[in-house]
Amino acid sequence: MSNIMEDKKSSISNIIDALTKIENNHLNSNRNNAIYSMLKEIGLYTKALYVSIYELVDSSAFELTHQWRLFNNTESPNHDLILPTDGVPCIFNILYQGESIILDDIESIKDSMPTEYNFFFGNNNITAVIVFPIIFRKRLMGFVRIDNPNIKDCGDFIAIIPVIGHHMGSIRENNKKDTLIQQHKLSMTANQTEFEKDRQFLEVLYRDYTSIYYVDFSKNIAEPLKIDRIANAAKFIDSPSKHITLNYNDTIKQYSETYITKEHSKRFCDLLNADYLRQELCYKERFSFRYRSLPNILGQQYFEAQIVRIFETDFDNRILIGFIHIDDIVASEQKRQHELETALAETKLSNEIVSALGKIYYAIFRIDLVNDFYEEISSESEIHHLTGKIGRASTEMIELCDTFVAPEYHDKVLEFFDLSTLADRLHDEETLATEYLAKDGNWHTARFIVKKRDNNGNVTHILYATRLISDAKRREKNWISIAEEANKANLAKTEFISQIAHDILTPMNAILGFETLAEQHINEPKTVEYNLKKIKSSGDFLMELVNEVLDITQIENGQLRINSQPVNIPKLLDDFPPMLKQLQGDKKLNIICNQHDLYQKTLLVDPLRLKQIYTNILSNAIKYTPDGGSVTFEIYEELFLNNKYINLIAVISDTGIGMSQEYINHMYSKFSRATDSRINKVGGYGLGLSIVKELVDLMNGRINVTSKEGHGTTFKIIIPLECCAENYKALQDISDTSAHNTCKGMHLLVAEDNTLNYEVISELLAMYGITCDHAEDGSVCVEMFRESSIHTYDAILMDMQMPVMDGLQATSAIRNLNKPGAHSIPIIAMTANAFKDDIQRCLDAGMNMHMSKPVNMEKLLKALAKFKGEVIVDC
Repeated sequence: MSNIMEDKKSSISNIIDALTKIENNHLNSNRNNAIYSMLKEIGLYTKALYVSIYELVDSSAFELTHQWRLFNNTESPNHDLILPTDGVPCIFNILYQGESIILDDIESIKDSMPTEYNFFFGNNNITAVIVFPIIFRKRLMGFVRIDNPNIKDCGDFIAIIPVIGHHMGSIRENNKKDTLIQQHKLSMTANQTEFEKDRQFLEVLYRDYTSIYYVDFSKNIAEPLKIDRIANAAKFIDSPSKHITLNYNDTIKQYSETYITKEHSKRFCDLLNADYLRQELCYKERFSFRYRSLPNILGQQYFEAQIVRIFETDFDNRILIGFIHIDDIVASEQKRQHELETALAETKLSNEIVSALGKIYYAIFRIDLVNDFYEEISSESEIHHLTGKIGRASTEMIELCDTFVAPEYHDKVLEFFDLSTLADRLHDEETLATEYLAKDGNWHTARFIVKKRDNNGNVTHILYATRLISDAKRREKNWISIAEEANKANLAKTEFISQIAHDILTPMNAILGFETLAEQHINEPKTVEYNLKKIKSSGDFLMELVNEVLDITQIENGQLRINSQPVNIPKLLDDFPPMLKQLQGDKKLNIICNQHDLYQKTLLVDPLRLKQIYTNILSNAIKYTPDGGSVTFEIYEELFLNNKYINLIAVISDTGIGMSQEYINHMYSKFSRATDSRINKVGGYGLGLSIVKELVDLMNGRINVTSKEGHGTTFKIIIPLECCAENYKALQDISDTSAHNTCKGMHLLVAEDNTLNYEVISELLAMYGITCDHAEDGSVCVEMFRESSIHTYDAILMDMQMPVMDGLQATSAIRNLNKPGAHSIPIIAMTANAFKDDIQRCLDAGMNMHMSKPVNMEKLLKALAKFKGEVIVDC
């Protein structure tokens, strides 16, 4: 028993010795070793698994700083490196009161300290614990934690826990003070070093100044920091070592009156005026000026005053003023000025000659071929004024060519400008010249002139001169260029016509072929029906081609016009779903039509052209979208602020093959079509988008496109339209049925030289109960009408191009007949001549109306009903 007691006393003594070593060691490494020794002695004494120190880094958290383990090869316990105080509120309060926590059964706090149990002890297989505070002057600085101690044998240690805790707190506080003192010593040493550097730097700067002053405008004082004995100011200002304080304004005035030359005196005072310097230094960091004074002891009389504000960022009325002599600088400048004036006088005469030449040549260079050196001696135009007056000649000639010469003449002029071959080219010549087109569109003449040869006759020095050539030459070249462009345009149109011819022959071949097949299977209704569908499809394609050629021709001639009228937009859009279904044909596509936000139902717009814009783009979308894809047609309105106008916005998107950026750049061209194997498989002729663009422009709209090859295309068409307040309902309520009923029983005279065309129109009219007689040409038509009794014919359908007598001549002849009804009978042109001039010629000849072939029967019936006297809207 006695030995056990001795061992415990020895362990307590070892703990006290470790505390003493911690206190006596000032090096961090030695101090840490002492701390670990103390923790080890505590661990051995208490037979604990772990002993840890947590220091309070601020009022909200503890930090694990040291830890001892009984077995070094065991894993560290799951102790948090940072322990928030609110994570162990009960323990924190106990420690804050300076008390210790001794638990021989952790389970005993499971209910009273649930947070500590779960957060601090519960997950570390801890069964017992001793926690005691580290305190300095009743201030908690941390704590020591002992895990799984043998508490029954720790009576003596528990008794000295308060002593250990207070002593560790005192040691920690002293260590902090030692650290701060060491930091202060290092900082003072660094500051002393920097101060010495600054002092040496200032001494170097001071050397160049004859005098320096510290000035405070708010107090109107000036303190001399340096005054050389040679300075004029030294004659009435004592040494600055006496810390003299001067009146700033009086000193400046006295110095100016005594030492500044008469012509500089007033300016000197004005520039050093306190109010003036406040204004200047409010926005500037420094300010300087030059002046002349009476010579000082060394004869120096030119000085520069340099004024700098004390603080770099803000001006607080405190400045430094330094005066530095600049006689050597002024002397150098005066010498340079004299040299320049002399050089100017020497070159004046030469410049007069050069100026005379410069009226003809706007750029003249003197070139030394031997040394590859040039000097510019004349340049009137800013465009051709070089960045430097002298330089390497070969480099400058290349730069001139790259900068000013048009690309098509670049190689030719570069060869002419090659100075390495120029001496040989001028061996038997005195001058060489070439003409070229500049990038600015002007024509130039460049000329080399021999200036000097050596004893062997080789050229060593030349003149290079450039001038504008005559306007006649420029016009000649421009006309040549215009002719070439015209030839290119004609070639493009020739290629286009060749393509159109091919596209016309293709559907015509199909029509004739399917017609032959229908004849051969006349008794097989399904085969005939199939062939007729193919014939109609080819005919529709041919009609579409002709219409677009007519449109593009009208656009080129400036004849295409927009005829706006009140249109019910929802009603117009209702025509698209069935039309798109027809365009789709046998293709398996998901076609979506979506109209929304149509605030104004009736708008002023050309319905035909609006449909044409949308139909052309939708047709392309369907053509170039493979089976399984989708086409979306979305249309909506965007109101303006005054509600008088709206933007009609259509978005047409597809998941088709898309377009390359190269094709997008010229997709609106009239006579071009993308060269693409995917596109070439689809029938077309490259006019649709050109017409769309022209129509959108005529309507003052915009069209945007985004596309990526393989990912589809989206067109967005924005057209500004005026809202229409008039009642449009009457126009929409008129049905085609009333026109059919009105026309039934009518009898017409049809002038048509093509028998097949007459057969088609007569059969179509018969479908609506209308009969007709056939006139084979214009003369027959006139004679049949002359011989007919009154009211035999209700109207005449007149072709334009016929043998013997054309439709215009026949119409004029009928109108001039002395016969009842000759002036009033409706004559309707039914012709393939569909240009604006053709329409006007028909009306001038006396016709009532013009309709282009193939005839739209609905429009024809409404026209006939109108002329019969019924109230039917003319489409």
